Amino acid sequence: MPLRKSDVIEIIGEKAVGFSVLGVVAAAIGFLFRNYQRYEYGGMLTGIAWVMILGGLGLIAFSIYASWQMKQVTGYHVTCPYCSAKNVLVEPPDDDFKCFVCHRVIPIKDEKPLPVFQVRCGYCNELNYYSEKNDVLICEKCDHEIPLVGEDEGKEIRHVPKAYAVTDDERLYELVLVSHAGHKEELITALQHMLALNRNQVKQLLDEVPVTLLTGITRKKAELLQAQLSIHSAAAEYRPLG
Repeated sequence: MPLRKSDVIEIIGEKAVGFSVLGVVAAAIGFLFRNYQRYEYGGMLTGIAWVMILGGLGLIAFSIYASWQMKQVTGYHVTCPYCSAKNVLVEPPDDDFKCFVCHRVIPIKDEKPLPVFQVRCGYCNELNYYSEKNDVLICEKCDHEIPLVGEDEGKEIRHVPKAYAVTDDERLYELVLVSHAGHKEELITALQHMLALNRNQVKQLLDEVPVTLLTGITRKKAELLQAQLSIHSAAAEYRPLG
């Protein structure tokens, strides 16, 4: 994952501060040893004192060098195609990476971000994004696959078919149960919650297939209920009224 310029500067800055503090402490202790031994030990600690003094000054010098390095860190700007935030990296990215603001994966090609396109899921109306690098697009909300390749005069072309991209439908629908795998407990319970009926009423409906379960509902609701029934081995169709 590419490194942010701010992260690199922060790492170098922490090192500079750490070496500076250690250098000051070491030099101070060295000076104390030097002055103390002069009166108490007659020069016995002179070597140790000078080692600490010189070591401390060396650490301080290194911290100054690290501070200078902070100013030399280069910045490479990558604008997020999702939220337009500027990601400042230390070098051009050679692979996809997550935006530091919106945390979406920025598609990269030839060290540059690719444009992204929007599409609303034809099942749940959730807004999704894709780029030319996407081979498969799965809705972030309902996990349905949104096709990215259609056909034009027998040739495959890369786009989102309108049937999946357009979801504004003002018509009302009816949901019809056309088949099921038997009176399974999970299916009965699901239909009880869906239709607000008791067990006997649900069992009677299952014996009358095909049967209309709901009428006057939106396409979005019909699709969600259809998907819910399919989990319990039941097939349903939604048909526009009128």
